[in-house]
Amino acid sequence: MNIRRAGKFNIYKKIRRNISHKKRGQLSKLLFYSGLKPTINRARSSDSRLGTVVFSADFEMAWAFRYSKLLADRAEAVGLTERKQIPRIIEIFDQHKIPVTWAAVGHLLLSDCRNDALGKPHPEMPRPAYFENLHWRFLKGDWYDHDPCSNIYDHPAWYAADLIELIVKAKANHEIACHTFSHVDFTDAKCPRELAIAELDACISLAKKRNLVMKSMVFPGGTLGNFEYLKERGFLCYRKPMAFHLDLPKIDSFGLVAISSSLGLDRDPYNWPKEYHLRLLRRFLKRTADTGLTCHFWFHPSMDEWYLERVLPDLVDMVAGFRDAGILRVRTMAQLAEETLDRRGE
Repeated sequence: MNIRRAGKFNIYKKIRRNISHKKRGQLSKLLFYSGLKPTINRARSSDSRLGTVVFSADFEMAWAFRYSKLLADRAEAVGLTERKQIPRIIEIFDQHKIPVTWAAVGHLLLSDCRNDALGKPHPEMPRPAYFENLHWRFLKGDWYDHDPCSNIYDHPAWYAADLIELIVKAKANHEIACHTFSHVDFTDAKCPRELAIAELDACISLAKKRNLVMKSMVFPGGTLGNFEYLKERGFLCYRKPMAFHLDLPKIDSFGLVAISSSLGLDRDPYNWPKEYHLRLLRRFLKRTADTGLTCHFWFHPSMDEWYLERVLPDLVDMVAGFRDAGILRVRTMAQLAEETLDRRGE
């Protein structure tokens, strides 16, 4: 993206923060039709390199929303929506054997759990101090108060060992990644060393029991931090917020590969038609192919059902078409990180 275009995009972001919901939608569409979206890190583009598409999913069920400022009263409902839709999502990606990096809350790898003799859930796990951030408010009670300490049959929004098994056995070579054990704010300020290590170790241990190795991290709510412990525990990469829509992975100062997100997949709040969504997505893919950069789509499995059935299948079809024509390649986060580390020094 040249300086002139970057300046226009920054002006757009400043304006967007200070206008009404309706006008945001109009402005976003104007940005697309003016050619400013997707933004491209042209300093790292190359027409001699195949572009890469990555899909990652924030697999959270009820855990992500129990302290949400907006959706706490719907946490279980969201969890049950994920449970209902994940088999369909797997089916869509399996049709073309396109893998997804499923960043799972570690507790979802359990089929049941019980509290201790004193009624305390997961007594082995440290608790975060009370906090409030942009998305969540945890100001009273115990961090695990919402944990039903039950099983997958009685409380299916809190356990998902069966869905993990479904993902692992799918035709596409999916990746199971880390989203912390309890969906905790992972920033250095709110997640001290003891908590960070316990959250990671719990996920690693549960994955190991299924002969899985976690190599990728998606930070809950984009709360980036504690990178040194990720490196110590053998992680290779993490998803980071975008600076550009299309970019290349970058090895950070900890030796971890930072893979920028590009676009969240879901029905927009402005009720744009299917045709607009597909036109936008095709432009992302075309520019990824033209520049040799990485396009990283991410989503929540609780996405709007309209988008799931009307848009996602067509997007996966498009990606498969580009891949099969030799124009793009598809990678999981871990695969892309391994390739990036292997090329270090070239």
